[in-house]
Amino acid sequence: MNDRRPHGRPRWLVAVTLALVVACTGSAGSPGSDGDRGQGGSEASTTAPESGVSAEHVAAVVDSYLEGDLTGASEDVRAVLVTVGGRPVLERYYDSSAEATSGVFSVTKSVMSILVGIALDEGDLGSVEQTLAELLPEYAATMAPEVAGVTLRQVLTMTAGLPEDTAGSDPLPFETADDWIAAIVSGGLVRPPGEDFAYASAGSHLLSAILVEATGRSVLDYARERLFDPLGIDTDPAAEPLAVIENLPVYEAASFAWPVDPQGLHLGHTYLKINAPDMAKIGQLMLDDGRWDGEQIVSTQWVTESTRAQVATSGGSTGDYGYQWWVTTANGLDAFAAVGFGGQLIEVVPDLRLVVVVSSTVPDVPRLTSASFIALVDQLIAPAVTP
Repeated sequence: MNDRRPHGRPRWLVAVTLALVVACTGSAGSPGSDGDRGQGGSEASTTAPESGVSAEHVAAVVDSYLEGDLTGASEDVRAVLVTVGGRPVLERYYDSSAEATSGVFSVTKSVMSILVGIALDEGDLGSVEQTLAELLPEYAATMAPEVAGVTLRQVLTMTAGLPEDTAGSDPLPFETADDWIAAIVSGGLVRPPGEDFAYASAGSHLLSAILVEATGRSVLDYARERLFDPLGIDTDPAAEPLAVIENLPVYEAASFAWPVDPQGLHLGHTYLKINAPDMAKIGQLMLDDGRWDGEQIVSTQWVTESTRAQVATSGGSTGDYGYQWWVTTANGLDAFAAVGFGGQLIEVVPDLRLVVVVSSTVPDVPRLTSASFIALVDQLIAPAVTP
């Protein structure tokens, strides 16, 4: 449900996530004091912000939630971060550290949304009503006719009519092609565009090609200058391996990584590799209406539009969908979230000035979904920080 793709990842990432469990154990450098969760160690910090929120209460509800899980799935949690008004309330690292990075899976989609918003703000992209034929002229001649008229808005809201991700399809069909973009745009649609929501990673990867065409730069170069560097997200050195099993060691060894497809396009749908504090920075940027350290990184208008319900889904507790962001509620208040396979979450509750981050390892048989952590925010964390 978190990625609408229970298999979630190609085989080369299975070993990555398993290796991270070992690689992150005993890492130094995270703030706070030692703690315990079952037999696993954790490093924790709690700080009471000036808002009067009880850090101890927030820590207690999170610890109780994780320790009360009899399935053992919560042992896959690497980090839980909670901030209110930009101030840390809770930092928990379980056999991990603030510096340890991991793949954030479909949280990558929400990062791509921010980059699209910046490109629109700066005029590199004209509007969300531009069609794929206009946005990808190199492929226009080989596009299926119905694909040519799909708009950027429809791609962003997952209403383009592209084939949805399905369980048991690993890798996704387009990921086996020599040219992923060509395979997507020539493959046709499975439903009329603009009607129904269907979770399609293919559309998110199209955003990578769209950004490169619009900006004349690689997605990583553009993201560094416009997003990562201003937020203080360290991307140097960057591993940019082709997403094939032979390049597993490169991805595994890297601190920051963003794999590429056969044409060198950074994956628009998955596998950005960052740490939990970096995830919190992305959430804080969105909470602060696109501003960071006095600078407008992405327009307030884009933040508003991308995080409001643009289309209804059948996502249940995940909520509705904006522009590559899930739209949900927390303790009855509006909220939005970047959600990734196997328990990756950035959730923002604007009325509470709340940002919650969860980072999780993903073993060979995934035990976590982000739905459980959306429920944690809804039922426990949001009430704990509500005045």
